[in-house]
Amino acid sequence: MLFGGAGSRFSFGVFLKPVTEEFDWSRGSLAGALAIAGLATGALRPVAGMLADRYDPKKVASVGVLTGGLALAAMSTVQELWHVYAVFIVMGIGFTLASPAAVAKIVGAWFTRRRALAMSLAGTGSAAGETALVPIAALAVVFIGWREGYLVLAGIILVLILPVVLLLLKSRPGPGQHADGADGDGSGRPVEAAADPTAGMSFGQACRTGLFWRLTVGFFI
Repeated sequence: MLFGGAGSRFSFGVFLKPVTEEFDWSRGSLAGALAIAGLATGALRPVAGMLADRYDPKKVASVGVLTGGLALAAMSTVQELWHVYAVFIVMGIGFTLASPAAVAKIVGAWFTRRRALAMSLAGTGSAAGETALVPIAALAVVFIGWREGYLVLAGIILVLILPVVLLLLKSRPGPGQHADGADGDGSGRPVEAAADPTAGMSFGQACRTGLFWRLTVGFFI
């Protein structure tokens, strides 16, 4: 999921030249769509986290993957600059729902003892997506065209990644299962929860800790 989202978003650079040349737009005006989408993504990340907390994070992420894939397909049809801005905003919303906010909720439900390792392994999906999908998009642009390149990315998201999310991703351990590091009675209760002073904190309580603000400032930068 992170592989497809990051790889698709960061492939923008390979489309910049052919799109601006076809429509005679300035690079700045086109890149503005990516900037606005980035701001929307940042602003909506807390909303995505809230939705993942309140509802099934798998469902939230699935809607995000579907939305992002459809937005990529829509990019192959744009004719006006405002079309690009509208599509990129929708794409940003989609991939925000399928962002690390949902992933953290799911990984946190499955891992306690080795949660940091699991989080870091999941996070490598973003870098792997950038490494693999940007060259694929570039090859598509060179050999079949930029519109078809967006369709290739959309196909990867909708045909390969979305079915994996729907079929294999589970939001939390089910009956008879328990998270790594939890007790063995199937309740999923962490063994070391009593030793963790941050366990069970509300959002308001977290806002009064230095750790929360160090993470927030770091990600904001």
